[in-house]
Amino acid sequence: MNRYMTKKNITFLMFMLFGSMLANATTKVYLIHGYGGLGIELKEIQKAIEKEGFVSEIYTYPSLVKDVDSVGNTLFYKIQKENYDTVSFVTHSLGALVVRSMYEHLDSLTSFPFIHRIVMIAPPNNGSPVADFFAQFSFVKHIIGPNINNITTNPLTGAGKYPIPTCEVGLIAGSYGRKRGFNIFVKGDNDGVLIPEKTKMGVEKDVAFVKSWHVGLLYNKTVKKYVISFLINGIFKPVEE
Repeated sequence: MNRYMTKKNITFLMFMLFGSMLANATTKVYLIHGYGGLGIELKEIQKAIEKEGFVSEIYTYPSLVKDVDSVGNTLFYKIQKENYDTVSFVTHSLGALVVRSMYEHLDSLTSFPFIHRIVMIAPPNNGSPVADFFAQFSFVKHIIGPNINNITTNPLTGAGKYPIPTCEVGLIAGSYGRKRGFNIFVKGDNDGVLIPEKTKMGVEKDVAFVKSWHVGLLYNKTVKKYVISFLINGIFKPVEE
């Protein structure tokens, strides 16, 4: 009887200790803007997730000047220094590649918070046909920066070269569900910049298509609800229009 009670007490104490550790765990959500973004376009989403109790930060960077790899490196060491237990990300467009580039620095010996979830909004995971067009002209890079080459559809030098995340990924893409999309110069359905089906990496836990253009997704009420749903539950719960 005493032995049984001892085991029961030990189990109870371990359960309480584990619960205490979870209660004291620190977590943060980083919101990363896209190409040419200023960060202010993510304010509405930030307000929505902070209303749910999340600690968050909009991470800004000079996307027209600094290469994705350089930005990812800086962000990696910033997060490492802040020393949270768990981190998640909400990215728009190029921001997804910034987060993917950080995986270059991660290995079993590297001290870094547990990456829980990433919500990618309109990510150029396989590049953009619009970038392919502009990257043909060498002078363009001097105007809009080096990242135009990083978002081409070239699998070796474009977006496809970045590591695939190993955490839970939720993807939201703009789609009009018809043969012609927002940009008449891009063949097939598109959000003005990306072809919805080409935004996938193949590891997504959930995918949602929303009728909106590339930047408009950030102000869409359904998108905001999807972001919160995935951060909390790891899925995009159906949203009543």
